[in-house]
Amino acid sequence: MVSDSFEILSHNMAAKIKRTSFQKLLNAMKKLIMEVNDNEILRRLETLMATSKEDLNQAVVRSLLENPLEFDPKSVPEPYAQYVRHFVYMVKRNKKRGLDVTFDAGNLDSKSLKKSPPVKPQEAVKKSPPKRKRA
Repeated sequence: MVSDSFEILSHNMAAKIKRTSFQKLLNAMKKLIMEVNDNEILRRLETLMATSKEDLNQAVVRSLLENPLEFDPKSVPEPYAQYVRHFVYMVKRNKKRGLDVTFDAGNLDSKSLKKSPPVKPQEAVKKSPPKRKRA
């Protein structure tokens, strides 16, 4: 019974490790989501973040966010490189479409990571048929 409580406590403590670099990359990727594929890749990265014991290197993430088009994904170890490559793809895609692709790479501390409200897709406007005129 005591060992079960200890395991639960240690698991909860491991889950609360701050991974500010991971979170910074996730937040930047969330801003660029345009396709279903992006959501799936982001979900997988969140899962990897939750199970990883280490955070990404802050200097590497800062460099990625400051200049994503010049960043070399090979400088990031696997399995993270595939997510970095997708992030760079997302930046290029959004830049081609004329969308903002700048990120705040400055502070990588938890105080600067405020949750932004989720972006709601435009609600479909229901079109009602024109009313019939009665004679």
